[in-house]
Amino acid sequence: MKPYLALFRAGPNSLHHHAVERLDAQNFDYALSWFGDQPPVHAQGAAFVHMQKGAKWPGLEQTLLAHWDTIQKYRYVWLPDDDLLCTPEDVSRMFAICDDLQLELAQPALTRDSYFTHIVTMQHPEFQLRFTNFVEIMAPVLSADMLSRVFHTLAGQVSGYGLDGLWPRFSRLGKVAIIDDTPVKHTRPVGGPNYKFSKDAGLAPAHEDWLVSASGFVETPADFHVNFGGLLQNGDAICIGSTAGEIDAMLRALMSSCGGLKASALMVTRYLSNHFHYWAGGEMGHSRYPRALLRVVLNRELKHAGIRFPKPELPEEDANSVAAMTTKLQGDLS
Repeated sequence: MKPYLALFRAGPNSLHHHAVERLDAQNFDYALSWFGDQPPVHAQGAAFVHMQKGAKWPGLEQTLLAHWDTIQKYRYVWLPDDDLLCTPEDVSRMFAICDDLQLELAQPALTRDSYFTHIVTMQHPEFQLRFTNFVEIMAPVLSADMLSRVFHTLAGQVSGYGLDGLWPRFSRLGKVAIIDDTPVKHTRPVGGPNYKFSKDAGLAPAHEDWLVSASGFVETPADFHVNFGGLLQNGDAICIGSTAGEIDAMLRALMSSCGGLKASALMVTRYLSNHFHYWAGGEMGHSRYPRALLRVVLNRELKHAGIRFPKPELPEEDANSVAAMTTKLQGDLS
């Protein structure tokens, strides 16, 4: 048994076979939650095949229940859609990054030629990865412990809408990320046949999102996505802090990453403004905690990996004030 599992919700037209080529050289096993009418013809080397008709999330719920003892032996489990195109080497690297950083919830970014809904999920060329408040249900990878924590949220799901806003609340800053260095291509338009299951159930995906959000106290808009910090391609760690210089550095990296993206000016502006809005303290002009605390928390969570988010350069009087506050916060957290 390898340390990681790719569990594909798959059918006859699934692209998963590309991800499991050269499997002997990879660090992961694979299994199939199969929604086809007939058993899969090619499932050599699969840890298991579970036959289950229906939409992705109800099907996965039943597969997880049927094979829970086996699945929980893996350190990480990836739950991708069936229309994602990727290489096995990138899947192996994705798992290794998750394990090295001890992430709890993550996803590979989407290639620039992918069908997409949210800009935050698109590959950001300036970054190796980003620490976010959002991981899309299209391709989440979860630690075994995180999967146990969120499993109950699958009960009654049809489309899965709203889960991507809820799941990060079961984790914490520095443990939720989008990995830009291992992108996958989303090859089909968003929605697809799963919308038929929602229609048959009499519950529109948007209404399901409302129910999940209301039940989980999720108040932020569905597109209020924030990259709290990240690792740039040169290895530098940056994060939103309390200073103009910190938010400026983040916005410059995001703006550069959005260049050439096939998205409307309004969509890009909204995405970038989320970060300024968050930095400035939200709609009421204040926040519950100082934004400088992000650096303290990220340094604590990623200390094991040798990642440090440096303090900003400040005028002496401001530096003394921030240093005193940071020292107190670190003492309180230790």
